[in-house]
Amino acid sequence: MLQEIRFIQCIGRFEEAKSLQNTRFKLCTLIFGENGWGKSTLADILRSLSTNNPSILAGRATLDVSAPQKAILHISGQNAIFQNGSWTGPCPRISVYDSAFINDNVYSGDVVSAEHLKNQYGLVVGEEGVGRVRRIVEIDGENRENNKAITDTENELKALMRSVAPPAMQLETFLALSLQPDLDDGISAHELKVQQARRAEELKAAAEPSLFPVPTEPDKFAALLHGSINEVAADAVDRVRRQIAAHQQHTSEAAMPHEKWLEAGMAFTDSEDCPFCGQQLVDRTLLEAYKDIFSAAYKQLGRDVESAVATLTRYKNGDFRQIAAKTEEQNRHQFRYWHEAGKLNAPIIEDAEAPITRMEQAAEALLGLFGEKQANLTAAIRLERTAKALADWAAGRTYFASSNASINEFRNAIRTLKNNISSADLPHLSRELQALKAKQKRYDVETCKFVSRLDDLKRRKKEISIEKVRVRKELDDHGRDITTDLGKEINNYLKRLNAGFRIDYREPDYRGKEPSASYSILIREVPVTPRSGSGEINKPCFRNTLSAGDKSTLALAFFLAKVNADPKVADLIVVLDDPFTSLDHFRREFTANEIRKLCGKALQVIILSHEKAFLRLLWDKIDQEKIASVALQAGAPGITAIAPFDIESATQPRHITERIQLEEFAEGEPHEPKYIRTRLRTVCEDFYRKGDPGLFRQASSLEEIIRLLDGAPADHVYKGALDDLRAVNEYSRGDHHAAIPGNPTEDISIEELKNFCRLTLDITRGM
Repeated sequence: MLQEIRFIQCIGRFEEAKSLQNTRFKLCTLIFGENGWGKSTLADILRSLSTNNPSILAGRATLDVSAPQKAILHISGQNAIFQNGSWTGPCPRISVYDSAFINDNVYSGDVVSAEHLKNQYGLVVGEEGVGRVRRIVEIDGENRENNKAITDTENELKALMRSVAPPAMQLETFLALSLQPDLDDGISAHELKVQQARRAEELKAAAEPSLFPVPTEPDKFAALLHGSINEVAADAVDRVRRQIAAHQQHTSEAAMPHEKWLEAGMAFTDSEDCPFCGQQLVDRTLLEAYKDIFSAAYKQLGRDVESAVATLTRYKNGDFRQIAAKTEEQNRHQFRYWHEAGKLNAPIIEDAEAPITRMEQAAEALLGLFGEKQANLTAAIRLERTAKALADWAAGRTYFASSNASINEFRNAIRTLKNNISSADLPHLSRELQALKAKQKRYDVETCKFVSRLDDLKRRKKEISIEKVRVRKELDDHGRDITTDLGKEINNYLKRLNAGFRIDYREPDYRGKEPSASYSILIREVPVTPRSGSGEINKPCFRNTLSAGDKSTLALAFFLAKVNADPKVADLIVVLDDPFTSLDHFRREFTANEIRKLCGKALQVIILSHEKAFLRLLWDKIDQEKIASVALQAGAPGITAIAPFDIESATQPRHITERIQLEEFAEGEPHEPKYIRTRLRTVCEDFYRKGDPGLFRQASSLEEIIRLLDGAPADHVYKGALDDLRAVNEYSRGDHHAAIPGNPTEDISIEELKNFCRLTLDITRGM
């Protein structure tokens, strides 16, 4: 229960409000306050506390005051404090009926808007239903965020996919790709094919590595060096050689040496005489031997030896070295090109320097041997003399033959490549490569992370959908039950309030983003929509079919029906701010009876009103042990006193008459000035005696009130009124005592008296 409003600062009309020590609330508490003295502010403070909505109070900061907002309410032994823009402490359930409730949930002016129906729906379905509505809103929000996350994740995946995949590939296809073994090798192979197809024309026209010139086979040199003219008979050879030897004895030194002359001599054998010795060729035996020795084989031997000498001379002179070095350099470039462009592994060929040097050395040695051979073609040179030179030559030749074999193998690979590539294959190969790269991308770490996230989001989407269906069904069932019962209860109140209409309260309308209440007004059983468009006055609607009293009656009936239907009404504080506005006498009586009934159901009922007669009506209907009466009264300047209020005395005719007379005189009504001056004291005495009966006696005079108040603590709410009370006392004391020198004369200034009437009214507000 709310036990006391202890302090309010800078909220609405309360620049500062303090509670007197003996001001306590009960199960039913009546709060009297004149119009503009803060009743609506109190309602907003309680609404802000119940809903924990500081914005309500932030918007009601007292104007032109720099002090911070603050409120202290004592609730069930604890303080609920509003400070620094937030509430701390207990937060009771409070239902407030005031103009704000009506404007938010029923109508504003003459209009029932969609927002009214949405807010009304929230009240109708209660905390349980609102909790489900809120959960649906949360689910929808979560679903939107989840869908956005799905879209964002899919976009991330699409970006990854598009970086490698074929343009036509869809995300679903990309996600369904299977993992392929040895994928990296397949991609490398396809990248090579694509690169080769892209450069097909260039590769086809590219030069191939060259073969080294292969040196003469060592066996040919060996045959020349080791061979003789086996076809010539041994005796013919001997006779020829003897003849040569004899002939050489008669020739000059300029004659051809050795057997060289034999290569050309047989051309002169047409005569009957020997061209060499001049003898008659009667005996043909020697001649026949000469024919054999001068045969084609011998001539060929001479030519072969001469050719070998020429070949070896080129090696000795470096001709072969130059050719081999040039071939080696060209091949290095070709190897590099084909390795880079064709991805062919070039053969590893050792440097030719050592083999060439060895062959040059062998050539020089063989030249010496072939010199001997030329001098005596038919004589064989011994094997042991030729072995090393031939072996060195053979080793060099083996190097070049082996190198050429490797080069030939590489050339074959190049030709195979050229035969197998075509620029026409490029589009197909590119698509195949993209497909392979898409598979690779599909299963890399980054993509798998996004795929896993997408799977989780899609799974959550299904869960959200299932949960929403469940919560929506629960809400529909709950709303159907609540609205059916609530419609009956509202119509019951309307009937008892003697309203000329009833309502058809139907199931909530779920067509918008937020559900809303749905009902029709039945006037003579003709349904009238509560809503109407701007300017639609040519159709029956809430605006033009209900009077102001009917509209207030509908709002009150709705509030009472809702409160009484609350399953936790025993834990509810019900606050009503001027609940009888626009109601006639009969309906005021009904309202008072309903409030009395609520006092037996709710945890606490608080009624704020500016009409003392209505508060007295409630006072007389409710058990005096359960009811308290409080007033918002004047205190010191800028301070409102929250004080006990004697409703019975306040509603006595004399008391009302005296204060009204002061008000009338201040406004120019013709009352007796001397009488009015005496009422200044009685009105003040009556106000302060009742305001703090713990400090003042029931018979305290104004002088005693001033004396007691002067000795009161500095923070007493009436302390700031001392100067004004002294002024009133000085001005009016002559009417209650014997003549005192210096007292006012019988000639009373009307304007001065009016000013004192206004001053008295100001310091006694809330009587």
